[in-house]
Amino acid sequence: MTTGASVNLVLEPIFSTAVWGAGWYNAADAAHYADAALRYEGSIDLELQMGAGGAFWDMMADFIVAKRAYSRSLEISPDGSHVYQYYNTSNTTYDTKGAWCRSANFSTSEGSFVTCSLGVVAIFRSEVDPIGGHNYSDFSYIKQANGVIASNCSTLASTNPLNPSGGNVDPIPFWKTNAQLGVGTYSSPFQTPTLPQTGLETVEWSIDISNHEKILYTCSGSRLPRAVLMGPMEVSGNVTLYNPAGVFDPILGPAQTGTLTSPYAYAENTWFQIQIAKPGSGNVYIEVPAAVISSDNYSIQGADSVTNRSFGIKGLGGRCSTTTTLPPCIISTYSGTPPLPPPE
Repeated sequence: MTTGASVNLVLEPIFSTAVWGAGWYNAADAAHYADAALRYEGSIDLELQMGAGGAFWDMMADFIVAKRAYSRSLEISPDGSHVYQYYNTSNTTYDTKGAWCRSANFSTSEGSFVTCSLGVVAIFRSEVDPIGGHNYSDFSYIKQANGVIASNCSTLASTNPLNPSGGNVDPIPFWKTNAQLGVGTYSSPFQTPTLPQTGLETVEWSIDISNHEKILYTCSGSRLPRAVLMGPMEVSGNVTLYNPAGVFDPILGPAQTGTLTSPYAYAENTWFQIQIAKPGSGNVYIEVPAAVISSDNYSIQGADSVTNRSFGIKGLGGRCSTTTTLPPCIISTYSGTPPLPPPE
């Protein structure tokens, strides 16, 4: 469910700094400018849901990682009157239509849902007025009486209100997730991780994905850019762990088997996996197949605070699964399998 969206027109006028002969009374820093190219950029904040057959989850997996070079369709109305449409041609057509994923942040902690903030960018949109040019206030009594979505029971049902079947997955609460660092032999995506020590509990976690998109501006006579190109994927995250016996040291390890020159956890034998429970049974996954522990925080706490250990991680490329080189982050389909990119 969307909790907020702010995808707006980006205006970046090109101001001239040419000397134009003003005196001290009327000397402005600029008096001439030219229009720059346009784009549409912002974010969409979500409370993730797991019901309704997982269609939205699979769309997210493709949009963020597996098919990130291709756009998706969005429709946003900030005022109930104007509707901004970012419609793609198709999910496997590469052109200037639709919206692309710039970034994604997944996180949760005690007392929270699993949330996601999606950064999006588009270079073309259309605008429609669904109520025939009238102001929103002209129809306020209709909107206030029945709402935009709630007026249609079948549409409202698609958001799974009232916790249907008691599954507690719409939206997903923090306790339905588990995030762990696996240390050992990595054989395949989404395998059950080998934990560094028994008794580890996850307190909170987050993962950040940046696609470092590049927008192609050309001298074409058009004010709109010509393409959105995906750059290298950057992945980082954090996980906070608790253990009544203390949390392991990433260099020396839980049994002091590592050394300063041969650390216990390194990218070849370390990965980061997030499990999110589906309705009934099974999980969906977000995974960093090859993780470097980039920071370690194990501090003395106050008198009424729990002593946890927080690790920062960075995802690397280069991990192979059978014949496929994996990206720094993979997101499972709803069925729990790694999504594949479209054929070239």
